[in-house]
Amino acid sequence: MTYSFQKATKENIKLRMALYGPPGCGKTYTALQLATILGKKIGLIDTEYGSSRKYANLFDFKSLELTKFGPSQYYNAIESAEESGFDYLIIDSLSHAWYAELDAVGSDVRNWARIRPIERQLWDKIISSSCHIIVTMRSKIEYDYSATEIGGKQKITSVRKIGTAPIQKEGSEYELDICGLLDDQNTLTISKSRCPEISNGIFPKPGKKFAEMIQTWLSDETPVNRNAFIPIINVPVNPVLQEPQKQSELAAVASSNGHIPQIASTNGHIAQIASTNGHIATVIESKPTTNTQTHHSKPDNPAKAAFKALLAITQQHISKVIETSIDLYGADESGLKPKFNSENMTAEQIKAVCEALMREWLGFKGYTAELAQNLIDISTSRHPGQYAEIAKDITNQLEF
Repeated sequence: MTYSFQKATKENIKLRMALYGPPGCGKTYTALQLATILGKKIGLIDTEYGSSRKYANLFDFKSLELTKFGPSQYYNAIESAEESGFDYLIIDSLSHAWYAELDAVGSDVRNWARIRPIERQLWDKIISSSCHIIVTMRSKIEYDYSATEIGGKQKITSVRKIGTAPIQKEGSEYELDICGLLDDQNTLTISKSRCPEISNGIFPKPGKKFAEMIQTWLSDETPVNRNAFIPIINVPVNPVLQEPQKQSELAAVASSNGHIPQIASTNGHIAQIASTNGHIATVIESKPTTNTQTHHSKPDNPAKAAFKALLAITQQHISKVIETSIDLYGADESGLKPKFNSENMTAEQIKAVCEALMREWLGFKGYTAELAQNLIDISTSRHPGQYAEIAKDITNQLEF
């Protein structure tokens, strides 16, 4: 038999997404909100005894309430949704199918031989359905306790529910495009994604912008490459007009504690210095001016350039850099200035100061230290050393 390969396109691809988390994290609400933004005709399979109807005044959808939760009932419900012409189908929740399987197996593991084929049929139906499908799943729950010492004894001051693994068959994430854990603050942490734009992301209260990223990925259009050019705060250097053969030698170089700057070759054009990470001075092209007089303009060193870029995004005053540097590394003999200034800071010290500034900035916005650090770590992995871009990336995540 001869097989024929075809050019791969995104034509008619369908979303397969799972939202899981502890009670009260907003699984049903988030699924309805995303489906409403992404689709037009929405169906919902309700296994929670009509709980989805409590959102009937907020979203336009049709529901089917199951009273039996075996894989076969889910299979037939999905077929009915396809026949009804829904473009988005929410299964709320899929964990009930797993509970039914466990009940059917009972204490005799040999029963899995009978249950597994039925389970496989359900998952094949989910994967091959003509509807976009968003499933919700319950999650295993752990508790995070905060305590303080009062009168020599530890007193619990708060208890927080934390979701862990979804309650579902092992390996279910392999079947899906996007999986995300919702916490009790309705913050979505992506645990698996075939959509590169949201991979490993953290999205507080995911809504329109988050849905738009998924919609762009589902479409056959080529998305804009956000990493193609990273705009950094620009420190202008006024060059001297020279003969063409000498112009390429006039690229301004940033001093970086002995590290070697990287310069963009620009067909003889003069370069300008940009914000750096303390190791490599990235250079951005600009064209020479016709000014024939020499101008002495000293570019900012990597530390100053990075701090300026970050402060411009976070709207903090330069005095915060001084305070943070003293907090981290101490003051000089006068006690008023940092022990390490921008002229002699290492790349690690620049990084530490910038991250401390971002944590304080996020603290003012009401985010916990743990969540702030997660946001910083994820954005840093996307834009290593580019502190203005890290702050922009965090801002974009917070807008979801």
